[in-house]
Amino acid sequence: MRRSLVLLTGAVIVAGGAALVGGDDRAPAASIDGAPLVASAPITMPSQSPATTAAEAAREVAAFEALADQPAREPRAKPAPGITPLGTLIDLDHIERVADHYEAPLKDGRRAVLTLDPELQSLAEKLLDESRAPRGGIVVMAPDGRILALAGRRTEDPKGSREGTFDWRLATDVWAPAASIFKLVTASALVGAGVGADDKVCFHGGVRSVMESNLVDSKQDSRCETLAYGVAHSNNAILGKLAYQKLVPDTLDGMARKLGFGPAAGCALPGTELPGNYGSVTIPAAHDLAFAKTAAGFMNAQLSVAGGALLTATFANDGEQPVPQLIATIDGVAHAGGKPRRILPTATARAVAKMMVATCASGSAAKSFRRKETVVAGKTGTLSRNEPFFMEHSWFVGFAPAENPEVIVSVLLGNPESWHLRGHEAARRLIDRALLSATRREKDRTASAEPSTRKQW
Repeated sequence: MRRSLVLLTGAVIVAGGAALVGGDDRAPAASIDGAPLVASAPITMPSQSPATTAAEAAREVAAFEALADQPAREPRAKPAPGITPLGTLIDLDHIERVADHYEAPLKDGRRAVLTLDPELQSLAEKLLDESRAPRGGIVVMAPDGRILALAGRRTEDPKGSREGTFDWRLATDVWAPAASIFKLVTASALVGAGVGADDKVCFHGGVRSVMESNLVDSKQDSRCETLAYGVAHSNNAILGKLAYQKLVPDTLDGMARKLGFGPAAGCALPGTELPGNYGSVTIPAAHDLAFAKTAAGFMNAQLSVAGGALLTATFANDGEQPVPQLIATIDGVAHAGGKPRRILPTATARAVAKMMVATCASGSAAKSFRRKETVVAGKTGTLSRNEPFFMEHSWFVGFAPAENPEVIVSVLLGNPESWHLRGHEAARRLIDRALLSATRREKDRTASAEPSTRKQW
């Protein structure tokens, strides 16, 4: 990494969306300290090869990582016979807290110490309990890809309940639409096509929908605002109109593939340590209203919570996307993570990151973040579905501090009609906790620490 990193970091939870979903209502305080790390049901893992020596296992992992290093546009190739990716070796159903860290057994008999941070993991689980949401997931990641919290929770009651079951798959599998988080993909494509963050477009409406009349210049256009405003306020008319006028389907599709979205079947998460799926999108071939709605995040795109973290990390890291790392050591031997890949030009990533800062300073997440001393960059997203039952899928992804990121966050709550916890409230609590811990560690740094590369927004 080109930045010096603080290891103990934080997370953010859901807020806002296609329109501002907000208020500053306070959720009731939880009386429990989070659900235990026990999954709801065992997962069926692929059959394993016979036990191998440590050297053979290392060669197999290296071979699989080589297979995984391919363009994000295509799903990752299946491993060759005899190669067992670490994602199938980690028994995530049996994660346990041991003293000041978490451990999990590997299927080959070895034991791994995980990168999870106990303080952040506990708080993430507690917040999901407080939400009482039927479905919820949180991933907290360091900029270099280390997973600091991996939490998921489900209830049997579609209306939500105090009684929930921990299920890590809700953090790694795709179960919800990408909603307005996909606007980050569209904004990247627009910047790449020459649209400036401050370029203005005239529009009308767009708070909750995109219609044919929004796509062309009209006498109804009563306001003119910038692309940055459209992202910050999650305005659908602005993003839909700019995409319709400045992009073609292949361009938007290409950007989505670069950032990690797969075709309809989805793409596996990069690397070998975290089982699950990044997300998928189907860009309409016709240059029409459906294309504009897809660009605005209304349809055709799905995203996992882990995928949201990787997408966000790309902007936090000036265009480089890390590989998620869940294993710190195996049998006491340090385990190195994968190398990041250059996805976007630095200028493009920074332009979109500034739009994300505006989201928290004056846009759809401002009620939680605009008074904070720390500058936060984020994106909200909200979209409802009725299958398998009604859920308002509420997203927040972001990073902080914006000028020198220490934490990547991705949170998704599948809320019923009533919410017991607003996402931006949970976000504030997680960021405050993370940065407080980071401040403690900062005091322990030596004078020879790498000079800061803080960006000015």
